[in-house]
Amino acid sequence: MSILVREKGKHLTREERWLIQKGLSQRRTIKEIAESIGCDPSTVSKEIKKHRYHKVRSSRDGQYIKPNRCKHRETCRRKDVCNKKKGRKCKIPCRECLKCNELCPDFVDAPCPIENRAPYVCNGCRKSPYCMFDKYLYNGDYANKEYLEELHESRKGINLTRDELAALDELVSPLIKKGQPITHIIQAHKEEIPCAERTLYHYIDKGYLTARNVDMRRTVRYKKRKMVVVQPKVDYRKKIGHRYEDFKDFMEGNPNQRVIEMDTVEGTKGGKLLQTFLFRENNLMLAYLIDSKEMKNTVGVFDYLEECLGTEMFQELFPVILTDNGSEFADPELFETGKDGKQRTRLYYCEPRKSEQKGKLEKNHEYIRYVLPKGKSFDELTQEKVLLMINHINNTTRPKLRGSTPMKQALKKLDKNAMEKLGLKVISADDICLKPELLK
Repeated sequence: MSILVREKGKHLTREERWLIQKGLSQRRTIKEIAESIGCDPSTVSKEIKKHRYHKVRSSRDGQYIKPNRCKHRETCRRKDVCNKKKGRKCKIPCRECLKCNELCPDFVDAPCPIENRAPYVCNGCRKSPYCMFDKYLYNGDYANKEYLEELHESRKGINLTRDELAALDELVSPLIKKGQPITHIIQAHKEEIPCAERTLYHYIDKGYLTARNVDMRRTVRYKKRKMVVVQPKVDYRKKIGHRYEDFKDFMEGNPNQRVIEMDTVEGTKGGKLLQTFLFRENNLMLAYLIDSKEMKNTVGVFDYLEECLGTEMFQELFPVILTDNGSEFADPELFETGKDGKQRTRLYYCEPRKSEQKGKLEKNHEYIRYVLPKGKSFDELTQEKVLLMINHINNTTRPKLRGSTPMKQALKKLDKNAMEKLGLKVISADDICLKPELLK
């Protein structure tokens, strides 16, 4: 007997169902059949009981004939229990009479044990040709056809009642229209949402909820980025000791050192920008409004942060900074040195056209674009509005944080006094809004 190796969790195939039928016909045990197809015996027994079919006894004219279910049917010698012929005794043995089970006072119900005992079907039973009971049979082709029909039906519609669907729509749709990601919504309402994330996406796609695909960003494909070669405007001699290789060497010697990624986000050409920071350890993001890409503005943010936090706290929060080769960050000395002439941080540069080296910040910029789409001018923004947006972003659930938020993670390690000075605060899950309406 050949033994197959099946992949765990896979449904039975037509061939495997045919092997079950063959094994039953050969009077093999369920355990032997299970070993031959490489699955658990309980899988085989469940398959047999679920997909066996009932074959009733019938007469030549097609009428159903009730089987004799009496316990004494083998030894019974009774006659004339039915009293068919008045004045004359019926010569038909009661065990052959169709009504004796209903009329006989000594009747004791004893169905065929095969209904509730392995192998649960009559395949291979030696008594089957002359057995008076209804038959339970297993056929591989019939079982597979029945399985496919059930599978098809299970994928139709949704597995919720009308009231449950209405409650789900009332909860989820307003939050989606506020710009909240599905992951965030599910994490904030685990007990109230009766389905998985993928299922919820399916419901929205099929139009079962008020929210539509257009309300969700993840259902829209990203445009392929155009590669633009920008001529360097910096003196590369100033970057000696600040290159990406130097950054890796420094981190090898200081693996526990906090790293902050830095970049700028552009609104319209020539308009105001956002200078952004991201703490790698917890995805906490900061953003500050600057007038232009001039270096005096980006350095000015450093000066503001040092003044706001104090030099000691600034050094603790921003020990190592990794940025790109933009002209607004061209001179590392201006960023590393405070107004008192002392070193306040370490600045390193990614390799040219290697934005993935600070990929966490690049990825988190998409949250800013939810509220401030590409092409929208930042000129009407204020720092208060930028801070409001950042607080909503930092309180949004992230899958990579295992259902937590950057704010929750930051509160565990960062100085609470420093976070207050930076204007960071907790916002409840249901109040999160990541749409342009937030800043109106």
